[in-house]
Amino acid sequence: MELTVIQREILQELINLYREKNRPIKGTEIALRLNRNPGTIRNQMQALRALDLVDGVPGPKGGYVPTSKAYRALGLGDEGEIIVPIYKEGKKVEGVKVIKIEFDTVTHEKCCSSKIHIEGDTKYFNIGDLIRVGPTYHNKIIINGRIIGRDDIHRILLIDVLGVSSIPNIRVGDVGIKEVYTVSPENTLRETAKLFAEKNISGAPVVDDDKLVGIISLHDIAENIDNVDKKVGEVMNRNVITIHKDEKIYDALVIMNKNNVGRLVIVDENDKIIGIITRTDILKIISGKFPENFVVNKI
Repeated sequence: MELTVIQREILQELINLYREKNRPIKGTEIALRLNRNPGTIRNQMQALRALDLVDGVPGPKGGYVPTSKAYRALGLGDEGEIIVPIYKEGKKVEGVKVIKIEFDTVTHEKCCSSKIHIEGDTKYFNIGDLIRVGPTYHNKIIINGRIIGRDDIHRILLIDVLGVSSIPNIRVGDVGIKEVYTVSPENTLRETAKLFAEKNISGAPVVDDDKLVGIISLHDIAENIDNVDKKVGEVMNRNVITIHKDEKIYDALVIMNKNNVGRLVIVDENDKIIGIITRTDILKIISGKFPENFVVNKI
């Protein structure tokens, strides 16, 4: 693809800014970086959109984002290319990826349809197939639906949406419980149960000489209800799973599911405990209930 010097310059700066800020980039930001007239940037963006190198995001917080095609046009190969998978009847369809999702009938009383734009052969799919799209890269959007139409020329699948879920792209350190109560291996289960009741918590890290040595939960106490004078060190789970504060809540959920645990200890660069995140915390966030101390512009 032949691009003019100014188009390549603008596209490269868009990619640079997008990597830095991880959000749609306004034309004025590019103009400021390149010391060019905003009107020139605007005009060139229209041309780049027509070449499918740039996508426009509407709204006050909108702007421009580079497409995967933009990276290839600049000779960046697959660097920065994001693969959004598609599954049919529970199995991933190889050689096919989603490049755009459009919702058509969100205001319809009885149904919601969506256009799924793909790269690859639409003939892998048939009317009536159950498919799953995603998760997408940023907000881990997953769409489940049934194919009701297919456009082989424009490579579009029209689906009846059966369900949509999303896990916001936020860090565990920004939403995890900051006030962490710890117990000692020498505490009894009776003392620990009293702490849990007073603080309305269901688990706590076990710390010995400022070192994380285990984790104790209400479940552990319940299993030893006949001997609550046992020491915490005797029944605690020594396989403590931690997560760095900069990891995303999606990663936390994956770790929880993989290890069959309901909470993770959040640590900083020095492995110091700075919080706890539970499965319940994540489910509240998915349902739209963010913690009072969460600040959106931290992301």
